[in-house]
Amino acid sequence: MSKTDINLRDDEVAAVMPHFRVGPVLFTRPCGGTANAGLIVTTPAGQYFLRRRNPRYSDPQQLAYDHHVLTALYRRGLPVPKTMLTKSGSRWVEHDGCIYELYGFIEGACVVNPDPAQIADAGAVLARFHAAGVDLRPPGKKPFGRFWGPQVAVTMLERLLERTGAGDVGSLRAMSADEALQVLEYLMAQARSVEDHVPDAVYWALPQTIIHGDWHPANLKFGGARVTGIFDFDWVDRQPRMVDIADGLLYLCGIRRVTDERADIWTLTETPKLDWPRMRTFLHSYAGVHPPTDAELAALPYLMSVRWIYSRVDAADRKIPEPDQLRFVLRDVTSPLLWVAENRNELSKDGWWL
Repeated sequence: MSKTDINLRDDEVAAVMPHFRVGPVLFTRPCGGTANAGLIVTTPAGQYFLRRRNPRYSDPQQLAYDHHVLTALYRRGLPVPKTMLTKSGSRWVEHDGCIYELYGFIEGACVVNPDPAQIADAGAVLARFHAAGVDLRPPGKKPFGRFWGPQVAVTMLERLLERTGAGDVGSLRAMSADEALQVLEYLMAQARSVEDHVPDAVYWALPQTIIHGDWHPANLKFGGARVTGIFDFDWVDRQPRMVDIADGLLYLCGIRRVTDERADIWTLTETPKLDWPRMRTFLHSYAGVHPPTDAELAALPYLMSVRWIYSRVDAADRKIPEPDQLRFVLRDVTSPLLWVAENRNELSKDGWWL
């Protein structure tokens, strides 16, 4: 069970929906997520997505930033949801200390393992997204700093090491405490290697734009081979564009064993089997617009490694009950890191996607 409240109650819907000019609610149906509560709402005017923002992303400065980006992307023809304004002209409603947003519903399907044509379009759409964000200077502010900072990952791993060293392994049964300690030490070493090879000065010198920050199959919808919808703008920020590329190579191009469309955090962080042909397809589409620089290619394998580590430890910290955290983090956690280490030189070569 998640530590994050992702259930939107009937009383919330009844209190919030009258603020929007979409008519009375006819019925609702669930719409999965791991950080924000949401429902698909049907009214006489059509279908909409109602979302209660996680408090982590509800600061007024973040709201202003995110909605500026979303509006700009919509106006530039990206397949992002249309924000529905309230009767007072606002882009959100505050109720009982929570922030609610309503968006136009976008048809399409989330695909756990996109096919090559879908992967190619995801790369091309990401290139359009990045091109649209280069000149954006949104109002407000995002509080994140460096994305997937290795030192943050080290700090979270240190807490797990301390608990494991004390014999507290929670629900972990697949390995002994000593074996778990060895894996945690390996993850620590990998995170510190990222810190050594891509220190902050190198990270912030990489080409930047407004990035999505979570370019993951769960945040895209497809209609056939085309991306019909891009979702979840909580992480949009001005960061190195290779952060989104690392995400795409891991999660869009990596093949996961799960075959259903569940959106729980365990399936979303299922270990991917990294695949060269799929990765070439993705980066080939993207690089036709934004050819990676030598510095970006040198950083890419390290950004992939720290993203993978961070996805496990950060999700465990925020969304997984403490007894299950070690099991969540350690399940088949090393194979993507070993693959990246083995293929680091190839990933850093110019033109490997051709």
